[in-house]
Amino acid sequence: MSSLLNSPDILAALQQKKRATERKLKASRLQILESANQFWSPMPKATSRAQSISRLVSNGFLIYNGIRVFSQVVSSVRSLFGFRRRRR
Repeated sequence: MSSLLNSPDILAALQQKKRATERKLKASRLQILESANQFWSPMPKATSRAQSISRLVSNGFLIYNGIRVFSQVVSSVRSLFGFRRRRR
């Protein structure tokens, strides 16, 4: 910021800095978009039996973890909003 204050044309320096920041943001957006596209793209076909078994086991673990996380969320929500017994 001190370099901006020392420049003869502060407005031009600020505009240049803004353009540089916008270029960085655009590059970052493109990188995020490419990463998301790679994440959601279908997996290539398995070429060997070992790859297909490995993929089957991996998908099984993913499904198991998804169900486990879902059950934890449901139990947390039920504990927050569910029926509570009164203590006497």
